[in-house]
Amino acid sequence: MRCPVCDLIFVPGNFHLLPEEEAARYRLHENTLSSEGYVRTFLEKIAIINQHCPYVRSVLDYGCGPEPVLAELLKRNGLECDIYDPYFFPAFPGKRYDLVISIEVFEHFRDIREELNKIRSILGQRGFLAVGTSLHDSVGNFGDWWYASDPTHISFFGKRTFDWIAKTFGFRIIYADDKNFLILQADCCHESYQQ
Repeated sequence: MRCPVCDLIFVPGNFHLLPEEEAARYRLHENTLSSEGYVRTFLEKIAIINQHCPYVRSVLDYGCGPEPVLAELLKRNGLECDIYDPYFFPAFPGKRYDLVISIEVFEHFRDIREELNKIRSILGQRGFLAVGTSLHDSVGNFGDWWYASDPTHISFFGKRTFDWIAKTFGFRIIYADDKNFLILQADCCHESYQQ
């Protein structure tokens, strides 16, 4: 289904995997520090963050999965990094962060508004949200898109979706490539910001 307002393409809830089925699939992933391509992708994102987010010290890896590789790479980059994952590290942090990073996670969100409210609540004043998810704008035939064939992928974002997110949740987009990575900065004057 496609939202006419924000251009989000989403899978109706009756087609979602059960949470335990979803968690079981994530346990099969072999994403470790020894996975060169996986690590390279994260290092590329970290380089972009370093260019666009100059004062970041504290980071939350939101949706880190069973093996928090990104968090380890961020720590090696001199940052304080905590982890959160609803299945593997479910203790939600009670502090604010300069950066919340969520790579290959948004496409798994069942309730986008709920997740973005959680993220917004822990972002510091003028904090950053870095999102890695493949955008459907660049896809010719959605039905043939490999990204849509993963049964855990249930939310598909486009540029218009992120414009809507920025407006609705009090962000401005400071970086966006044409394929799969965006950085948004919180607007401390927006009504969604609560101290």
